[in-house]
Amino acid sequence: MPRFQYLAIDPDGRQKKGGLEAANETAARALLVRRRLLPVEINAREIQRGRADATAERPVPKGAKLSHKARLLVTRQLATLVEASVPIDEALAMIAAQQEDAATAKIVSDVQAGVVEGQRLADALGRHPRSFSGLYRSAVIGGEQSGRLGHVLNRLADYLERSYALRNKITTAMIYPAALSLVAVSVVICLMIFVVPSLIDQFERFDQRLPLITQILIGTSRLLTNYWPLLLGGIAVGGYVLNILFRREAVLSRVDAFLLRAPLIGRWAVAVNASRFVRAVSTLVASGMPVLESVRAARESVGNREVIKAIERMADQIEEGEPLSQAMRRSGVIPPMVSYMTQSGENAGELPVMLDKAAAHLDQEFEAFTASALSLLEPAIIVIMGLVVASIVLAIMLPILQLNRLAIG
Repeated sequence: MPRFQYLAIDPDGRQKKGGLEAANETAARALLVRRRLLPVEINAREIQRGRADATAERPVPKGAKLSHKARLLVTRQLATLVEASVPIDEALAMIAAQQEDAATAKIVSDVQAGVVEGQRLADALGRHPRSFSGLYRSAVIGGEQSGRLGHVLNRLADYLERSYALRNKITTAMIYPAALSLVAVSVVICLMIFVVPSLIDQFERFDQRLPLITQILIGTSRLLTNYWPLLLGGIAVGGYVLNILFRREAVLSRVDAFLLRAPLIGRWAVAVNASRFVRAVSTLVASGMPVLESVRAARESVGNREVIKAIERMADQIEEGEPLSQAMRRSGVIPPMVSYMTQSGENAGELPVMLDKAAAHLDQEFEAFTASALSLLEPAIIVIMGLVVASIVLAIMLPILQLNRLAIG
């Protein structure tokens, strides 16, 4: 069936470009009228869709969703094409044709199909809520309503890029301590299973009472050597129980509350969640959304349930007439510096700019805290590992020294 590109006027008097499939130009005009659009220009034009045509014939794989990196790439490409005045459906078709991953190409093609059917881009994105969150779609709605979709998509891409960078920093910060801890535990277990048992027979020949530390070492070694299936079973059962517990909202809320109030981790958790929230609000406000709707939509950027509850209270206060900065100050989860910077942005009429600066300040604070924490954590793990190994060596050497004294004496 031929494909037509059209220029039409919507009921609000705004120009609308797009594409549709119809038997002929007359049928295309009739279809536009049914969509409450006044046709201005209709041209037959075939879009080169490449792989998108092939993937459109196959259903979206169950559970498929865009990875964070793929979502960032698609958003950046779409922003570039929209700012170049390429119709949205054609831009989506081009992007789908460039994707190497079949699932990503199919998701983008399905969004393009929704746009061709006459849906707004935000509604078409809603077909895949796991790939495009409510926050993402809210920003797109603001861009469509304000006529600055390309600019908003660019800000969304910047937001996704910074979120991706923050996530990578968190992951990178945890890799080395986790690897070091794994090596330390593995070394101790190997000593207890392969080295200590060979010395137990020698210790049991002593007529003298063994030192307490040696008795503990022998007991631990026998426990690991003889009862390891039970220990593995206990770990598996414990993991299963924890998995069930962590599915309960009440348990997760308590854990999140603990993380916010923990002596060292709390500062880290507050900085991460506040940075995500502030940057999300900045993106949404810059897209043209009101502050109240931006705050409510930005809840999806936060992972801590206690912070989400605080954001909901902030939204209620804003709805009652309080400014965003005052609601932040009362929330208890937003650092004071951020609320003061927000107030400056409100007074100067540059709220998105100041929110971006506040998020950058939180990111710098997070990086500084992470660096200082790692500088303390890494030597602490090494010291603990050294003490454990030294205790094992001491437990082995004490009976040998006793035997030497008995032999000499």
